[in-house]
Amino acid sequence: MTLQNPAHPSLQAIALGAEFSDLEEGARYALLQRLAPALQHHMMGKFQSMDMIAAMMERRLKSADPDLASIREDCASLSSVSRIAVKSIMDLMTWIEPKTASTVKFDAGVVECLGLLATEFRFKGFVIVNEAREIDVKLSSRALRSVLSAALIALSDLSKVSATLVIRAQAMPDRVELTIDLRPTERDTKRAYVTDSRALKWRDVEILALAESVQLERSDTGAQLTFALPAANADLPGDLFVGTGI
Repeated sequence: MTLQNPAHPSLQAIALGAEFSDLEEGARYALLQRLAPALQHHMMGKFQSMDMIAAMMERRLKSADPDLASIREDCASLSSVSRIAVKSIMDLMTWIEPKTASTVKFDAGVVECLGLLATEFRFKGFVIVNEAREIDVKLSSRALRSVLSAALIALSDLSKVSATLVIRAQAMPDRVELTIDLRPTERDTKRAYVTDSRALKWRDVEILALAESVQLERSDTGAQLTFALPAANADLPGDLFVGTGI
């Protein structure tokens, strides 16, 4: 992977000012607009099993001689499933209103991001392959979610052909380096994919990376994201943010 590393003085110069705050808010809103259909799909999926249990209970209650023992079991199942569904939905809501101090295991956070995006990417003609395994370090969940999901969406929006996105990662004493390798498939065009939201621009990804202190580097085949471990945050260099502007 050949990395292209010109600095971004225009963004760095305004990073501490009100203008950057507006840029960050715009980038976060653009990302949320793209994530909203996937979040809605996952939330609705949590209720499907509840609907199935409720329908089964209704059929049993309509019987001339209802099996009360089975109905009690259905009630217990419905209660258990509803508790799980509520917890899952509350977790999904943190994508909309993230908790700044929350952390997540790196490998689990990557799986969560890819799981949320997988269905949309299949419709767009993209396959995500996760080779980032067994990295047991904790990072800011907001940083991992926002920068990784934005980078994946932007790369797929910018690509003119279908592709496989291969995710790899390696842990260092002070950081975790994650690479996204875009490998075009044999098809020459992407599937037709329609969305009312605008395409995510690479500049949106740059803004989110800068806001979350994530080093971002664009390459001719994808991108590299470097997440500093919490204990190393104080030692980050001043020119941490590099990339290519689009």
